[in-house]
Amino acid sequence: MIMKNNTLALFTALILMPGIALMPAITAQAAAVEAPVANSSSSAPSTQERIQQLAYTAQDIKVPLQERAQALRQLARYPNQNSLIAVARALKDSHAEIREAALIGAEPYKIEHRWTMVSPLLSDKVLNVRIVAAENLLRDYNHFDNAQQQALEPAIQELISTLQPKNDPVSQLRLADAYRWHHQWKQADTIYRNLLSQDVTEPQLWLNLADNENRQQHNQKALDILNEALVKLPNNADIHYSKAMTLVRLKQKSQAAQAMQTAATLAKSNSHYWYLNGVIQEEFNVDESTKSFEQAYLISGAPEQLYAVCGVYARHNNPKTGLCISELAKYAPPQVIEQLKQLANKQ
Repeated sequence: MIMKNNTLALFTALILMPGIALMPAITAQAAAVEAPVANSSSSAPSTQERIQQLAYTAQDIKVPLQERAQALRQLARYPNQNSLIAVARALKDSHAEIREAALIGAEPYKIEHRWTMVSPLLSDKVLNVRIVAAENLLRDYNHFDNAQQQALEPAIQELISTLQPKNDPVSQLRLADAYRWHHQWKQADTIYRNLLSQDVTEPQLWLNLADNENRQQHNQKALDILNEALVKLPNNADIHYSKAMTLVRLKQKSQAAQAMQTAATLAKSNSHYWYLNGVIQEEFNVDESTKSFEQAYLISGAPEQLYAVCGVYARHNNPKTGLCISELAKYAPPQVIEQLKQLANKQ
């Protein structure tokens, strides 16, 4: 993959999680998009090839709108430069269906860049585009300044008033999420528990109920919810991931490392989970950390994941450091390469 217009700003914008995210950034709508599947044979397309095909489909005006929209929604599972370009263009598309789908595709990106891309759609002429834009930004409500929160408030109220009369489970989940992000904890808790009384096998309900507690700093309550969920859904990677992040908040890092290892192993082809496993494992097991960063890059082929590999090599005097930095130099700006070389020379 070739990085065009190589600048430090663009490169760092594509490094989605330089630290540790505390909860999965997936809405009720994005959760419905199929997860990436590990290659089962040599003839199956690689993850990178799949990303390129989805990005191409999303931008091809000759393709039916429904297919373009589906491709954009699936790009939420594969954040990288190609995906970002496709999503950014689609957010300005003349068709409301495409703009709405692009809002789902935009979900994985850092909020400072997402605000720039998404906030113009808060005043879109189409109601459904406005409320999906509100959902996209509302989940990061805590990160906004007062001016941004005030700008978002009319769309939040429009979102809530649109969803309140609807009784179907999907709409109720979206309403509970809106309450959770807007700090209306009790309303969110009531809806999540009501939905769980109808279906205890839906992982997103457990995840969001736990996050409702985490956002109130009730981290032990969140952990209890996730442990209860794992009794019913022991092989769900996302719940193990959420448990790992909750344990990080509780400063139980060793247990967090175990949970994150389980999450990455169960998810198999989720490059973000392998990346985070590398971050958490580095304190306890450098070899496991290195393998996890390498696995993340093998899955995604993305320069930001190669940067993580070079970083762990440089920090621990890995003999492959020089080769890694040379490969990264094909994609990254000189400032990034110089920083890594300086880091390697300090070891």
